[in-house]
Parts: sequence; structure tokens; C-alpha cells
Amino acid sequence: MSSPAQRGRQRAQREQTRREILAAAERALRERPYRELSVEDIMAQTGLSRTAFYRHFDDVPGLVLRLLEDVGRELYVIAAHWRQIAVTDFASGAREGLAGIVDFFVEHGRLVRAVSEASATDAAIEAGYRGFLQAFTDIIEQGLDELVTAGLLQVPNTRALATALNLLNEAFLLDEFGREPLGDRNVALATLETIWLRVIIPPPSG
Repeated sequence: MSSPAQRGRQRAQREQTRREILAAAERALRERPYRELSVEDIMAQTGLSRTAFYRHFDDVPGLVLRLLEDVGRELYVIAAHWRQIAVTDFASGAREGLAGIVDFFVEHGRLVRAVSEASATDAAIEAGYRGFLQAFTDIIEQGLDELVTAGLLQVPNTRALATALNLLNEAFLLDEFGREPLGDRNVALATLETIWLRVIIPPPSG
């Protein structure tokens, strides 16, 4: 029977292996489309066997969805922070939130584009990617609802506006940062700030 210390080392080793596989997959997706991704290519970068892959993941789609889930946590934090400060200082919150989103796409845009393209041919990835986008639409809608409740915003339908803004962000940032050469980070940020701050502008007080 293994000791607690041994079990702890085994868990740490399993986690390290999982992270090595995920990192190898992300590197591969930065360089090639999803349709060219294979278990052999991923594991060749790690020096581990195919057996090691299947100890952690059922298949390549499952791996890609786990990778999207892992990096997506960064974006959830950014969006949730925007929601918290939007009512008290919308303009500053929008600028801060958009800066975080742009930086996320500068870092992970090529991965997100690969997942987006894979969603056109793989039902499991399509469902996962739709859920990924839906989560951000939900957060934006909640923030807009709070602005409306506070009397700081008047729009016909917060859900429709949240959906439009989220899809705009996704399409624009994937076009700018989904492939090499990457776009200009500052220009992209200024562009989104112009749109958001003109579309969602609280009425003047009084």
C-alpha cells in the first residue's frame, strides 16, 4: 500500500503530465489547423507515449475542449471584474475589461481560432465552443441589466445587445489575433473602446 507521500507524488506527476500534454497541444494549434492535429504529433513534443495521452484524455476533441476550458478561466475573471465595477464607473470598467480581453486574444487568439474552426466539423467542440461564448454573453447581459436597473442605460433588449457585442468582440479579435501576423494591440483596443463607449453610454446626470 502506498503512503500518503507517495500518493501525493503520484498525483503531482499525473498533473504535470496532463499539463505537458495540454501545452504541447496549444503549441501545435498555434502552428496548424485543428484538422491536422493528431495524438502522435502532440505526444512527439512531450516525449511520452500514446498510452500516456489516453490516461488523461479520451480523444483529441476532449483535449481541445479541456484546453479551451483552462485558458478560458482567464477571460471569465476579466468579464466578472468588469461586471462588478460597471455600475459605479462604466467608462473605466469598460476600458479595463476590454484591455484584458484584447491581451487575452493576443496571447491565446490562435488557439481560440483553431477551436472556432474545429467547431464547424466536430459536434462536441461546437457544443463546447457555444457554451464558451454563451458564458460571456450571460455576464455582459447581467452587467447591462444592472446598468438599466440603476437608471444608467436604456436599451430595447439587453440580451440582444450583449449577444451582438460579444460576437463583435469575438469576430474582430479573431481576425486581428487569430493568425500571424498579429494585429496592433493598441489599435484593436482603441477600436473596441470607441464602439463600446458609444453604444453603451450612460445618459448624463440630471
